[in-house]
Amino acid sequence: MGQATNQFEDKVVIVGVGLIGGSIAAAVRQRFPDCAVVGVGRSEDRLRAAMDAGLLTDWATECTAELLRESAIVVVCLPVNLIVEQVRLIAEICSDGVLITDAGSVKAAICDEIQRNEKASRVFIGSHPIAGGEQGGFEHAEANLFEGKVCVVSDVDAANTSEMAKLNRISRFWQLLGCRIIRMSAAEHDRVLALTSHLPHVMAAATTIAVGAENFSLTGSGFRDTTRIAAGSASLWTAILADNRKNVIAAINRAESVLQEFRVALQKKDDLQVESLLEAAARCRSEFDSADPE
Repeated sequence: MGQATNQFEDKVVIVGVGLIGGSIAAAVRQRFPDCAVVGVGRSEDRLRAAMDAGLLTDWATECTAELLRESAIVVVCLPVNLIVEQVRLIAEICSDGVLITDAGSVKAAICDEIQRNEKASRVFIGSHPIAGGEQGGFEHAEANLFEGKVCVVSDVDAANTSEMAKLNRISRFWQLLGCRIIRMSAAEHDRVLALTSHLPHVMAAATTIAVGAENFSLTGSGFRDTTRIAAGSASLWTAILADNRKNVIAAINRAESVLQEFRVALQKKDDLQVESLLEAAARCRSEFDSADPE
């Protein structure tokens, strides 16, 4: 697997220049202005606008053999249900110096499918930078979006030197954009992210629906803060939840059991138990607030 000879990569190709792809582009352009940053997408107008905004040095409406002839990192920033096919297409035409990764928030479904394709499996390492927001589009891109954020990189067999070289190259790429790297299996990633990311989105959606628009005039900052992520793309999140279905159902069951404890305590007028549950939540949240991000 080829490695860039300068302090960073010679070229970064971003497939899908939305919030995450645009933020990767912005981070690279800010930190490594000599690196070529090529955006790939369907809309020429959107790509031209991203280039005019200074995020890209070039753009294309498809990945071609010419574009991928040189050593490059390719980051596929598409909805999770579109990533596998795109990786396969790129793998068929890319040079040996190209290494492909993704930014999908589900890993097992993607990595398992790619491993079944011999060429794709040789040039791919899965990633998930845990960063973003409910607003999509490169207009909301931030060059410092990944600063101090965790990026999960799919673990590999340490005895396989080729795989380790790929993992180290991808890890270094994200580190130079500001990320802290955590290596873990795709399956473990999906189990944990179902709790830390996918469940909160479901809970935010459920809370928003339960409150209803007719009651919005009486909501405050608590409602706004706890439901902010419910404004995210419905189609994007449907694909995420579907690809991590089993783990998300387990996470929902876990949340339901806690809600049941609150319901029973309230029904029994057991205010001490209600207070105990709230105190347990407050202690847990305090641990989160006091956790050292480094």
